[in-house]
Parts: sequence; C-alpha cells; structure tokens
Amino acid sequence: MDDVTTLPPTDTHQLTPLFYSEEEAAFLLGIHRTTLRTLAMHDEAPVPAIHITEHKRIYRRIDVERLAGVTP
Repeated sequence: MDDVTTLPPTDTHQLTPLFYSEEEAAFLLGIHRTTLRTLAMHDEAPVPAIHITEHKRIYRRIDVERLAGVTP
C-alpha cells in the first residue's frame, strides 16, 4: 500500500488575487489606464494606489470592487 497524501479539491474562491494591476483596476472602474495612472501620480485616484516601484502601482481588490460595484 502506497503512503500517498491527497489534497482536497481547491476552492477557486481561495485563489482570488488580493490586488489588481493598474490596467485591471482601470478596466473595472471604466476609465483608461493612463487616466488612472495620471490620477495616482497626483494622489487623486478614486482608490488608493500601492506603489511597488516608481512606475508600478497596484490596487487592493476590495477597494476597486467596492467602488466599481462588483462586490457581492
């Protein structure tokens, strides 16, 4: 008899990312990604940006989905 451990099926809800890229966030918010970038650069974005590098920003999924009205 083999001693094999099987993992339970993965629930796809658990694999939901916590952050959106600038392009994904802009799409959900209904604005162009360069508009979101410009607003974020002037600290006027509709949701707070998290600055990863000087040129890369991400946005918390919960913030974007609440503002976009897609949170259940």
